[in-house]
Amino acid sequence: MSLKKKILSIVLAILLVFLGSGAIYAYNILAGLGSGQRLNESALSINTLSNTDVINVALFGIDGREDVDGDRTDTIMIASIDLNEGDVQVTSIMRDLYVRIPAGSNNEENYDKINAAYMYGGPQQSIQTINENFDMNISDYVVVNFNCLVDSVDALGGVDIDVKNGEVVYWTNQYIGDVNEKTGHNDPYLERTGMQTLTGVQALAYCRNRYSDDDYGRTERQREVVKAMFDKAINADIMTTLNIINKVYPYIQTSFSLNEITQYAGAYMSLSNKTFKNGRIPFDGYNTTADINETSYVVPVTLEDNAVMLHKLIYGENNDYTPSDTVKMISNNIVSTTGLSHGSAADPSTYGPGSDNGSPIGGQVEVQIPENEVSYSEDVYY
Repeated sequence: MSLKKKILSIVLAILLVFLGSGAIYAYNILAGLGSGQRLNESALSINTLSNTDVINVALFGIDGREDVDGDRTDTIMIASIDLNEGDVQVTSIMRDLYVRIPAGSNNEENYDKINAAYMYGGPQQSIQTINENFDMNISDYVVVNFNCLVDSVDALGGVDIDVKNGEVVYWTNQYIGDVNEKTGHNDPYLERTGMQTLTGVQALAYCRNRYSDDDYGRTERQREVVKAMFDKAINADIMTTLNIINKVYPYIQTSFSLNEITQYAGAYMSLSNKTFKNGRIPFDGYNTTADINETSYVVPVTLEDNAVMLHKLIYGENNDYTPSDTVKMISNNIVSTTGLSHGSAADPSTYGPGSDNGSPIGGQVEVQIPENEVSYSEDVYY
């Protein structure tokens, strides 16, 4: 099976820089956006008690490649934009997270990996799943496909990333060959660790890599690249911004209209202070992995606790959120199925990246390694 990992691209930065950079004048390009599926908001299970000063948007990365059957969301994020404070919070949702997926036209209600929701019912069912499991108020989405990140990074002149060790170099290079083949590029392999400017192909390969550590590390790399792109794009000149938009808009689908994009972007760009934060669901200390019916899942321990922490992350430590009866019921069902709670025999303090309970590195490797592996000098690999 061909590789199917990909990364959400510069979409958030694009949405934020349109008006402030002057890109609003490229109306004919911007008009190409907003072509995605319009959602039935009455069926999204929107939490109406959430702070409306914070706009939450679902961000999905799909393959969109001819050699891959179906649309798969291996990248799921929530972008939370605070129009009062200028904060942008990007939260990854691990694709293997065990949640309840509501009934849809193609499925009955079931408990499964959260990325299955998109396969069942596209953005509509994915957003409903996120809202019901975490009491969120998401009503809009942005979807990008495989090629978007490559062109976006190249249009920005690359992104500066600290490649931390030889294992990351090695496995990123295994992906570079595949990305070059799929995109028709011929970008070079990485030759060293440390801070360096990555090309579009290198950045996508860096984000798709999960075998130098695990899926926890992969989602961290995704957020690292998105932040690097955000930092560059927010200060880009008008010509760079127009070039980015021209290259990536064919790869984007969104429920936002052009008027909504410019309205939100204008409100955000008028703020003097803009900061980028990131996080991940499930949170450190509140997750583990478990086999259920011979399938490995990332299990929230507990879902209710993770929902509380997500609201603190997005809305601040002093928010008065209380989990709904729906979240409590789903959380209790997960505990009943898995036997995993903060009162179980396993020590919750050991859950999380790099731990035996949180994210074991072993298991089956799904990557197809290119036939011609890269040669590494001793000081690079080790």
